[in-house]
Amino acid sequence: MTTKTRNWLITLLILASPFLFFLGLVLFWTAEPLPPFASLPNSNGYDDLVKAGETVSSNSWNLEEMNEEQLRETVSANAEALSLARAAFSNQCRVPLQFSKGYLANHIQDLIALRNLAQAFSTEAKLAEKEDRFSDAAKSYLDVIYLGNESGRGGIVVDEMVGIAIRSPGTDQLQKHVNHLDAKSCRETAATLEMLEAQRQSWADTLQQENAWERRTFSNLRILVFKLLFHSTKERNYQRCVDTIKSTQIKQGQLLIDLAARAYELDKGHRPASLTDLVPEYLKAVPQDPFTGTNMVYSP
Repeated sequence: MTTKTRNWLITLLILASPFLFFLGLVLFWTAEPLPPFASLPNSNGYDDLVKAGETVSSNSWNLEEMNEEQLRETVSANAEALSLARAAFSNQCRVPLQFSKGYLANHIQDLIALRNLAQAFSTEAKLAEKEDRFSDAAKSYLDVIYLGNESGRGGIVVDEMVGIAIRSPGTDQLQKHVNHLDAKSCRETAATLEMLEAQRQSWADTLQQENAWERRTFSNLRILVFKLLFHSTKERNYQRCVDTIKSTQIKQGQLLIDLAARAYELDKGHRPASLTDLVPEYLKAVPQDPFTGTNMVYSP
């Protein structure tokens, strides 16, 4: 082989290397097995939650501006929807994903229905507050949090973020009324919150489902091109999602501590000296700070 031929081949290889690299990625991506995907429950509570949300009616969701009578009328109008939703809670829930390019456009209506249902639960809670039924209000806000958990179960990233948007106001409102609850209600509410947190879908599960949905919906080549072009943007968006999830966990952990400390104080006549005083009688375990992985801080 002459020097000229060798140099020409080296130049050709250099020029072709990006194409060969891209081709290798395509072949690797195509050969990789599809991620596992769980089947839907036989009686899917998610369908009934959406159906309940679709039947919700209200002229206004500005709860702070509604008087007691308006709240009562709205709760009465949505009584059937709330009953259907609570019945759905007894069944397993899983988002019925469809592997089509038009799925997300249609799925938006389901997400709107779930947000409306959350507002209906919040209206019920607000009425209970007006009537000084704080234990009932707490139960309604717990239903909001439960709805937020179940609305994202089995879904993709957009479902998880809507779920957070649903349950976060429930946590915020419940936090405001800790001091209105008796010891029994505080203990029961804390126990339910701990159970809901233990059953919450993990971010890793959400990402796996997102990946499985993308692989089944779009061509491998299209996904690969998207990943290469928008990798940094996607990673930043995912990190924002993770930070939002962790911030929500912080708020829920603080709510758990305040509920348990309130129950402890009502039972014993003084505040707990530390979080360890609350375990295991009032809490199963000390809430963890998801940002640091250490116990949350408590100041008597």
